Amino acid sequence: MVLSNYLLVLTQYDLIIVDLDGVLWRGKEVIEGAVEAVNKLMKTSKVVFATNNSSKSREQYLERLREIGVHASLENIFTSAYATAVFLEKKNLRKVYVVGEAGLFYELSRKGLLVVNEEQCFTGKVDVVIVGIDRNITYLKLSAAANAIRKGALFVLTNPDTTLPVENRLDPGAGAIAAAVEVASAKKPDYIIGKPSPLFYEIICSEVGEYKKVLVVGDRLDTDVMFAKNIGADSLLVLTGATRMKDLKESSLKPTYVLDSLVQILEM
Repeated sequence: MVLSNYLLVLTQYDLIIVDLDGVLWRGKEVIEGAVEAVNKLMKTSKVVFATNNSSKSREQYLERLREIGVHASLENIFTSAYATAVFLEKKNLRKVYVVGEAGLFYELSRKGLLVVNEEQCFTGKVDVVIVGIDRNITYLKLSAAANAIRKGALFVLTNPDTTLPVENRLDPGAGAIAAAVEVASAKKPDYIIGKPSPLFYEIICSEVGEYKKVLVVGDRLDTDVMFAKNIGADSLLVLTGATRMKDLKESSLKPTYVLDSLVQILEM
């Protein structure tokens, strides 16, 4: 459905879950009108930000949101890195090997998890291998992850996104790295934490409460729109990130609403 009445978004939904990459920004570039649109939504609905990008901490995302003018607070920011740390803490799984970036390491350390190095993967045993986006991926990291999984470690994927929207291109995402680990270990992930997994929603609800009418705003069919479907929510797809109209037409998965950009909300 093409969104033609702003009131559908403004008044119908109690909770709006907004993605970041491809919705508010692409890399360092802020998407025109997106900040104003989100601030407008925040005046009438509970808005939380939920990103599959595990590269940064919640505090870093809060700083970025405030820098660009979004009136955000830390308790309303959820990342796949934070959700992974919460999930493993609840499972009492403590010894982990991580393929990822600083934000993931930070969230895990805050929950008291012990992060081991490659040598410990080869010579000892770890509870969990966690794979997230890693723009410094190496052959050694892939080998350590695969060998630990082969020796019995759980395989946890922060998020399945195969690509990440940046300024003028799509870079490989965590899902692309996980595919290499999956082939090398001959095992699929035991748990996927970020969208489209309902686990992510369970963690959000455990901290902000449950809401009757929920809308998911994102730029991807396979994560954001599927996430909405999996949790029984409506979805608003924006075409400013990973998905193009051609992709939408060819997909059997359809969002509830479609906008070229969030800026269109301001024009309604």
